[in-house]
Amino acid sequence: MQDRWALAYQNTTQPEQIHWIHPPPGRFYADPFLVEQAGQPWVLFEEYEGATQKGHISASPLLDWNPQPIMQPHWHMSYPTVVQHDGELFCIPEQHQANNVTLYRCLEFPIRWQAETILLDGFAGVDPTVIWSDGSWWMWVGDQHRRARDRCFLFHAPQLTGPWREHRQSPAIQRTDLARPGGQLWLHNGQLLRPVQNRTRTYGGALAVYAINRMTAEEYSETEWSRWEPDPAWPYPDGLHHVCRLPRSNWVIWDAKRLVEEL
Repeated sequence: MQDRWALAYQNTTQPEQIHWIHPPPGRFYADPFLVEQAGQPWVLFEEYEGATQKGHISASPLLDWNPQPIMQPHWHMSYPTVVQHDGELFCIPEQHQANNVTLYRCLEFPIRWQAETILLDGFAGVDPTVIWSDGSWWMWVGDQHRRARDRCFLFHAPQLTGPWREHRQSPAIQRTDLARPGGQLWLHNGQLLRPVQNRTRTYGGALAVYAINRMTAEEYSETEWSRWEPDPAWPYPDGLHHVCRLPRSNWVIWDAKRLVEEL
């Protein structure tokens, strides 16, 4: 059996309407992040090519699907965390094969990006997820060489460009099959929520959501808030892997998988 991945999105004011974005044959779409440009939602996501067994970052308007590659280095890229800061747009993709976590600045949306600075050097970062909260930047990230599915490392910095320092409790999350980031954090009734991959059944099987109770330079704690499973009625009913909500809007996007017979 092989995994086939696609994207799905909805406007939360119309939760009964789910729109599916199916990849072309030989490819899959995963790790979507939403960003608003000129008043319209856009998606940055991993586009994986089966022929090369390598992913790159593509972008498309959400409501007028027309994807184009925007980052295609010779190493694998995925999980394009989007950060808007001081009127500029940045991206921190996963590129663990390059053995670093790098910040990219957008020079011309969506097609031109420039490596701005290396945030973590010599660290094979997996799914780096970054937010600004309570006067600091925070990063949750796995390490490809230290069981990213079970351990999540925490870093903080005074500026987006750094210097990034590892939290004194890091790895701050150590839970078997319930540690790896699963999308962007969001606020719910004043509570910061963090989605994580639930791999207790299979890779990309489901999501768990954790509420952050305390996050300071000295302490970090989170507790389980909810678990989300794929809907068996979906055309991709066998996995739920990643979720992202567009801040200050009603748009939410996720990826899901189905299992197909190998030819």
